[in-house]
Amino acid sequence: GDVLDCGYAEGKNYAINFPLNDGMDDDSFRSIFRPVIQSIMERYAPGAVVLQCGADSLSGDRLGCFNLSLKGHADCVDFVRSFNVPLLVLGGGGYTLR
Repeated sequence: GDVLDCGYAEGKNYAINFPLNDGMDDDSFRSIFRPVIQSIMERYAPGAVVLQCGADSLSGDRLGCFNLSLKGHADCVDFVRSFNVPLLVLGGGGYTLR
């Protein structure tokens, strides 16, 4: 979504979009993901988290524009797990069959 998209109706101000540059690798993504998620968890203190891990962000995906590895995805999941709230992890995206 656009950085100005912030939710609608009762969900207004509960959506956070952080535009990223093409070619984002594990280290670059981590340097943004961790502080943003840390702030979100502190601000909203959710009772549960749904984390959608779209495979189109993986390196080599024909429609994606990032260069994340499986290890980079796992690092994000591990970080969210560190908050000890119920977590539902979903897949999605990924358009290159191997």
